[in-house]
Amino acid sequence: MNHEQYVQRMAELGYTRDGAEDLVWLARDSSDLVLRTFNFAPTENGLYEIWLSDERDYFFRVRKAGRDFRGTLSEAYEWVVEDRSK
Repeated sequence: MNHEQYVQRMAELGYTRDGAEDLVWLARDSSDLVLRTFNFAPTENGLYEIWLSDERDYFFRVRKAGRDFRGTLSEAYEWVVEDRSK
């Protein structure tokens, strides 16, 4: 899933373009996290981690099946869509 597909899927869930885009931040690395709900931080080999933020400037790495999430950018967008559709 690319960025436009992500925005379209989020629109199906009732999000505006701005609302969908405001949920996600594409960081340079894990030191570039901001107060967006989902921060995508690149790791090695083109994979990404997803970091969640809370209102107190704390960041938590997303875990999937008991392991830290590491996936493609497409998989990261899919994870957000699945999370928001629950």
